[in-house]
Amino acid sequence: MDYFLVLDVGTTNIKALAFSQGELVADFEERPKPYYPHPGWVEEDPKEVIEIVYKLLDKAEEELGKPLGIALTNQRSSTVLWDKETGEPLYNMITWQDTRTEDIIENFSSKFMVRFGNTLGKVLNILSKVLPFIRDTRKGAYIITLAYVQFGTTHSSMHLRWLMENVPEAKKAMEKGSAIFGTVDSWISWNLTGRHVTDYTNASATGLFDPFYLKWSDNITKIVEIPKKILPQVVPNDTPIGEIKDYNLPLLTVIADQQASIYTAGVSKGTTKMTNGTGTFIDINVGEKPLPGALGLYPMVALGTKEHTLYLLEGSVITSGSAVEWLVDVGLIKDYSEISTAFAESENEVIFIPALSGLGTPHIRPNVKGTIFDITRGTKRADLVKGMIDGIAMRCAEIIDHIESNSKIKIEKIMADGGLSKSDEFLQSVADLSLKDIMRPKYLNASAYGAYLLSEAVYSHRDLIASWKPPKIEKIFRPMNKRSEFKKKWKKRLKTVIEAY
Repeated sequence: MDYFLVLDVGTTNIKALAFSQGELVADFEERPKPYYPHPGWVEEDPKEVIEIVYKLLDKAEEELGKPLGIALTNQRSSTVLWDKETGEPLYNMITWQDTRTEDIIENFSSKFMVRFGNTLGKVLNILSKVLPFIRDTRKGAYIITLAYVQFGTTHSSMHLRWLMENVPEAKKAMEKGSAIFGTVDSWISWNLTGRHVTDYTNASATGLFDPFYLKWSDNITKIVEIPKKILPQVVPNDTPIGEIKDYNLPLLTVIADQQASIYTAGVSKGTTKMTNGTGTFIDINVGEKPLPGALGLYPMVALGTKEHTLYLLEGSVITSGSAVEWLVDVGLIKDYSEISTAFAESENEVIFIPALSGLGTPHIRPNVKGTIFDITRGTKRADLVKGMIDGIAMRCAEIIDHIESNSKIKIEKIMADGGLSKSDEFLQSVADLSLKDIMRPKYLNASAYGAYLLSEAVYSHRDLIASWKPPKIEKIFRPMNKRSEFKKKWKKRLKTVIEAY
């Protein structure tokens, strides 16, 4: 059987998924062990990650025979620093969830160059209200985005600064010139093929890359004092990485998970998807011209080929699937299947602000806590569950509106993937609150499916954009109830919560 194998390297699981003629024919997975050395620290062992990758490659080949090629899609922003002479990691991988860099962020955010950029961006943003053409130029969009530039705990720039300041081995290797950096895709690619590379989609999520000019940022590397020589070469998604050592297999393409997901959804301007995993990432394809960011809305590369670059804007709900896991942890439900029962049994409306880890787009208020309103003696378990699901859906609707308002692109429909998209009630709630059609694809792992489509096109030497195929849609959720009063009440309660912090 001819098939392509997708390595899907997530934070919780590492999977190998085999696709043949558009169908998933087999999947294998293993879970790496997370480490929590201190509160807020989240690490993984890079050596264990690559060992699992090899194990899954062996298992797939043993059961299915040799694949035609490999595609890699992965969690973004996690940082690995290793010695290119020994191949040994200089520290554990710092994952995107890690928050140890909060103090470093405060220090670098107060730098003159950062504050000057923020001010310049705000001034040009105001001017662009009078002269809209400014936003349509690459330089104008770049400067306006500076108004919202801030260092974050997910940024590899901050991870690297922490390593340089706190790990003697890392500092010594940096001074010696043997240290090299990469996100998890770079680490895996280097081990498999010997090449120190990343792709445009992963690079644009590091906080070190300039998506407007498609290069490592001169300004950011200068501000955080990170030598460019440790950074990987950035390659297009239609350029094979190389032969996998000892396997006689090509690593055909590498793409970040959210960008692989939006590729599954489509390649035309206005294509929008929401991936409902631990958190929810909502992305819109803005075409071949990058648009300026806004508060909590980040411009990134959606797809980079030798001939074309597609851009996106991304907003995020910090807790969605993880909020449902909280419902499980506290005993309100046993699993996702009980969401449907709760909706059927709920009789009393409660307002749930699901800020269990702060508020993301469009507020960016990490200090805000989750809150429940309108509880009475008559409030039941089902009411709390429904309130949480509606609260998550309302957060998604907020972001959809924020994206549409800032991009000036009319969103017609949205593809929903990820684990929480199993819930009909959740997707119907998003449809009602956003007034958009929500489409659920046959394969909820749209990241893996998008990587498969890319690998098939690269293997056949076909143009990635021209060869895109629409996904099989399992169900469409259309707006059935505007729920205007609920939306009005929810927004009023949210304002109360934000003002309390």
